[in-house]
Amino acid sequence: MSNFNKNVAEKFWKNRSIYPNYPNLIKRRLVDLNFMVPFLDGASSILDLGCGDGYLLRALRDFTDIETFYGYDMSNIMIESLKKSWGNLKYLNAEVCDFVKKDNYPKTDITMALGSFMYIDDNDLRAVLSNMVSDILILRSSCTLEKEDEIIDKFSEDLSDNYSAIYRTVGNYIAILSDYFAVDNICRSYPDEIESKYGSKQFFFVCEREGK
Repeated sequence: MSNFNKNVAEKFWKNRSIYPNYPNLIKRRLVDLNFMVPFLDGASSILDLGCGDGYLLRALRDFTDIETFYGYDMSNIMIESLKKSWGNLKYLNAEVCDFVKKDNYPKTDITMALGSFMYIDDNDLRAVLSNMVSDILILRSSCTLEKEDEIIDKFSEDLSDNYSAIYRTVGNYIAILSDYFAVDNICRSYPDEIESKYGSKQFFFVCEREGK
């Protein structure tokens, strides 16, 4: 299965002219923020893998005591948007990044990956997790409700490129994550009224480094 690479990421955002006004996006962002905040007590640094335009990093900058922020995304469009909107209030390292190939992740209290891991296969996901050095991982991903993972690997007319994604089962995520973290909390992310209509559902996974 191909990775959701930088070229596809750039095309994806260029073709989404209505971004960030997708239906229910603001409501979903509020859910993400409200879910994250209780886990941030005492945290001073955070990494966002697949940060997009940095909406969550900016909110956490303004409403928490976190001082050091890292935002990685495969799309240069999104990273440039984040940099332009950030200001100089707190430290930000924002860069275009291939999550799989990067082997020097920063040491942060928390890493969050909201919506990015479905675009890498199991081997690459393990590579990312093995390179991660944060104490806590907060993951959100679309999961299939079927008994086995659903794999999409097809040519997208919209993107004029190959589009690949894995809708993993909750059980498969637990199996992979448990090799690197203790999986402490699993729950549905969104109420049905702002959920996908296509069968997969978003889940949060909160993972803590063993022995922390």
